Amino acid sequence: MVKHLQHPSQQLMLACFPKNGVYHNGPRAVQEDIFVFVAENGSSIIEAGTGVGKTAAEYAILRACQKLGYQHCFLITPNKTILTQIVNEGFEGVKVALGRNEHPCLYYDEPHKADEIPCSMLKNCPHRVDQTTGKTHEEGAIPCPYLQQKFEVMQGGVVVCTMAFYLFTHLFGKDSDGHNALVIDEAHRISDVVRNCLSYEITDFHLEKCIELLQMIEASETETLKKFLFSLKRIAKNKAKKEGVLLDPQEIQRLIAILEEIDVNDLLEKIERAVRERLIDPEKDRETLKHLEVLTRDLRRYIRSFEFSLETDQRKPLNYTCAYYTQEREGKSKIQHRLVVKCYYVAPLIRKILPDFYCAFSATIGKPDNFGFETGIRGPFLSLDSGFPVDHTRVYLPTDTPNLAVNARNKRDLTQVLRKIAKACKRLSEKGHRSLAVTISNAEREKFLMLCMEEEVDAISYGNGLTAKEAAQEFKNGKGDVLVGTAANYSEGVDLPKQIAPVIFFLRPGYPNPKDPGTIFEERRWGGQRWVLWNYRIMNQALQVRGRNIRRQSDLGVTIFISQQFRRVLFASLPEWLEKAYRNSLTLDEVLADAEKLLGG
Repeated sequence: MVKHLQHPSQQLMLACFPKNGVYHNGPRAVQEDIFVFVAENGSSIIEAGTGVGKTAAEYAILRACQKLGYQHCFLITPNKTILTQIVNEGFEGVKVALGRNEHPCLYYDEPHKADEIPCSMLKNCPHRVDQTTGKTHEEGAIPCPYLQQKFEVMQGGVVVCTMAFYLFTHLFGKDSDGHNALVIDEAHRISDVVRNCLSYEITDFHLEKCIELLQMIEASETETLKKFLFSLKRIAKNKAKKEGVLLDPQEIQRLIAILEEIDVNDLLEKIERAVRERLIDPEKDRETLKHLEVLTRDLRRYIRSFEFSLETDQRKPLNYTCAYYTQEREGKSKIQHRLVVKCYYVAPLIRKILPDFYCAFSATIGKPDNFGFETGIRGPFLSLDSGFPVDHTRVYLPTDTPNLAVNARNKRDLTQVLRKIAKACKRLSEKGHRSLAVTISNAEREKFLMLCMEEEVDAISYGNGLTAKEAAQEFKNGKGDVLVGTAANYSEGVDLPKQIAPVIFFLRPGYPNPKDPGTIFEERRWGGQRWVLWNYRIMNQALQVRGRNIRRQSDLGVTIFISQQFRRVLFASLPEWLEKAYRNSLTLDEVLADAEKLLGG
């Protein structure tokens, strides 16, 4: 344990740089620049493009912190895919932490994942691992894989985990004690990850099942939950819109008042006693007991979240709550009424889980002030050139494509321009160049696939049992001439190096749906300032899409941005080194000819 926090020196980070495999020649100049900056500034925000070797630098920083005596050294990623890529680098002495959904539960005879069972209610589970001693509840029992992993991780060292794992162990747990170091990979995504983790829904079906179980054990809280369910149904039905409507302050206050009648500790004790006395069967009632576990764990959170959905004299709302109602339960769905609580302003929460020393890495930081507003992460900022030859890439915005904003386009613009893209993909494929086409909506994706069929373009996409990841892998394996998907699936996370898809078409920027409750909330909260935030997100998305086919210095690749909406934000989003690749005065035909000249053919 360090007595005085200090950040690692350049010499120590260089000494900790990996020396195996592709790293046997030592760090590149850009990696040394990172070490110099961190040594001088401590906690830092670093914008470094794809292919510069961020991962090796991240590891060296944490390894150096470990040698300085930092107890826990975390490298966190947005998802398991990126985590797996880091683990596959084979760095020495790295531990891996995965969420409950990645581990089996050993308590039940039938196979269940650890996130599907009411773990906290199973006090006598023989596999439970004491987080202080590492011993199982029953001597000789096989340790719970999730809790065993968690115990080992918290003994210290360099740990790679997802942002969600880190959030829940450090925000809600007691795992933040001691001196910790944190490196955030793909840091531009942390605010969305936290929002998704802390947002949840309350449904009529789950409340009804909880009420049934509480009636069985004659808990007095049953009547209060019935009252809450009645209010939920009335609010949702009065809104009467399937797509969701924001709740009024009076409705939120009514829900808070009902929930405050419940003594959570008393309710929890009643449920645990019922489990001990077998009034509730953990096996037969597993699913409902899980809902009760969540309910008792989250009642305080419900109240707090509802309170954050209200404006006060000191602040505007930090969350928003919306209601959904369907007149009939659709298909196999058992849900007719639901409330969705969306955690919105997460910057203070992210700041809360930052240790004294941290480094945030991303290829798309953009303006540090905007990044700090979105994520709560502020500090000395370093933007590095990618080191890629700028003459290996182009960023095109044709002059003769339409503005695809809903209020600016005519009825035929979308179909016509999608057909042009399909024809362009065919032309390129005939010259040996495959493409990636990125849309915003699923309707646009399906329309484009239909037009590809009409134009005899061999397009591949997901659906009919094929996942987006599987479709991308089939494309990488050589199937199809164009890979098609929405930005939600293919703006990040799919890498197409070595001219797998040297041409990318990005249809339009993903400005939020004006009817979406989240959009309405942002309009009310920020007024005209919301455009600064929306444009910042659009600019980052544009850069992420552009980076799908340029993953190493030898790659050749171009990106064609279609809608004229990009004209006001695209150039401003480009890092200085990439500005020379921007072309905005060519027609689409001229763009294709120029791209073919660059790519050959």
